[in-house]
Amino acid sequence: MDRQVPSLKAALGRLYANLQAEQVCGVVPYQVFRSETEALGLNEEARGRLAGALTEMKLRIGEPPRQEIERAPVQRQVTTPRIDTARRLLDRFADSAGMVSPRAVAGVARLAGLLTHETEELCSGARLVPTPGSDPYVTASHRAPQGAELSVPAQSAPATTDHLERAVAAARNVLTEDRFVRNPAKRILTAEEEVGLTVLLRGGVEQAGIEPTDEELAGLLPSDERRRARDCLVVHNEGLVHSLARQFTDQGLEYEELVQSGVLGLMRAARKFDVRMGYKFSTYATTWVRQMIGRTIADEGSAIRIPVHMHEVMQKVARAERALLSRGLPIPVADVAVACDLPVTKVEAVRRLSRCTDSLDRIINDSVHLGDLIEARTALPGVAGAVIDALTETELHAAIAALPERYARIVTRRYGLDGQDPATLDELGKDLGITRERVRQLEVKVRPILELAFADPAGAPYLTLRRMLTDKRVATASSNTVQAITKDRAQRDWCTGVNALQAFRSREGDRFPEPDHWEGDFPLGQWIDEQCEIAGISGVGLPTHRRVVLASLGVQWQRPSRPAQKCPVRRPAPPDATP
Repeated sequence: MDRQVPSLKAALGRLYANLQAEQVCGVVPYQVFRSETEALGLNEEARGRLAGALTEMKLRIGEPPRQEIERAPVQRQVTTPRIDTARRLLDRFADSAGMVSPRAVAGVARLAGLLTHETEELCSGARLVPTPGSDPYVTASHRAPQGAELSVPAQSAPATTDHLERAVAAARNVLTEDRFVRNPAKRILTAEEEVGLTVLLRGGVEQAGIEPTDEELAGLLPSDERRRARDCLVVHNEGLVHSLARQFTDQGLEYEELVQSGVLGLMRAARKFDVRMGYKFSTYATTWVRQMIGRTIADEGSAIRIPVHMHEVMQKVARAERALLSRGLPIPVADVAVACDLPVTKVEAVRRLSRCTDSLDRIINDSVHLGDLIEARTALPGVAGAVIDALTETELHAAIAALPERYARIVTRRYGLDGQDPATLDELGKDLGITRERVRQLEVKVRPILELAFADPAGAPYLTLRRMLTDKRVATASSNTVQAITKDRAQRDWCTGVNALQAFRSREGDRFPEPDHWEGDFPLGQWIDEQCEIAGISGVGLPTHRRVVLASLGVQWQRPSRPAQKCPVRRPAPPDATP
């Protein structure tokens, strides 16, 4: 027993020393404790008593807390396409020692569209320059605690006052030097000089964040420093306008006109450029120059004005066609529609609009116009054509005179038949004392009646319109004969029959439908027989406007009867001439 006690004490001493060496934050892992006690041959009860004794000795048995193992920057990098692109962009701003400024990191993260965690990964792998004027966003991202929510700001941090003052001083030097330079447009400004000119344009460092208006700049004198700064910024960036204008040639405008539009866009960019965003002026001005040139081409590039949104679609279709031609592929409508992600009907409409048009008044040489070189091809000689036009105008005025006074006035003023410019709906409404919507409704009602009168096969529009408006069956129905005719033509059975007959004639030509013919679900042959029976022999049984409609569609009031088939008549054989 005396020998066992010293050996047990020595074993317990070694056990305590081993457990102290394996502890983590004052806690011994249970697996280590179990393996050590099993080596001594202790059972569960003895192991429990030993664990209690060790706990009293400030050596707790259990699972130690997990610790965050700090990883190296290379291991924390995430290999996503956006982060890889941002790292390649960031390498362009590194100095000879591979250091980048926090401002460059924030700008690259914004340009690449990185999220919060992606921006943190980019910052962790970058070697930042420890400058006191570093970007507060990048510095805050390193000092932010775990779990803190960060957001990428819309713009980088504003420049310091000292930086703006140095930029203003550099801009004033440029203004002074340009007075002694013959062609200042050849010199390219530095970023600091562009910032200084923009600050001078806005009125100083205190007003660097306030955008001036066009009226404010227009009221400045030519000798004012703000206006001189704007002009200097525009003059030194004229090369940008020329480089962009070359891309829009052969689109209907001369090169000088394109440059003029580009300079207007450059002036707009100079007024709206914000130095706090961190962009270069040329990067910001490119968008405005392109937009102004594109709008000018859409407005003035063709004899027929095309809306701006359709002009953009036309350019999209043209780029797709050029891409297909460059690859040696055909350019059918279906392939272009697939390449542009547009409907086939839209591509067809764009191709119709893309046809080259020219003005007949365009001067070719000296005083010769394009219209003078184009032969006027007509089937009739000039005198005969003038006589026919005069007769048509006379008939038109006579037919309009047969209309009620208000309708005649609306038609005359709306289409400029009195020799003046066509009147608008608002002008007619003020003259007649009604709303513009009411004028539009009256015009919609009277226009089909005039078209029907001129479509009469008899060829007498005035007499036809006179009979339509004085028809007793229409005049007794309402005091407003135009309203009565419009209401009668809108009846469901009548509209269905006329539409069915029009569909049949457009498909079959001059052939007339049989009495038992059905056009879809409508008995067209039976309906025509009913109308002919009501009309009578000369068509007097129908209202005049109905008779004119059916006559223009080829309906005859006496249906031609089918000729009876003649039976062959047997002729007697000639007598035999032989004796």
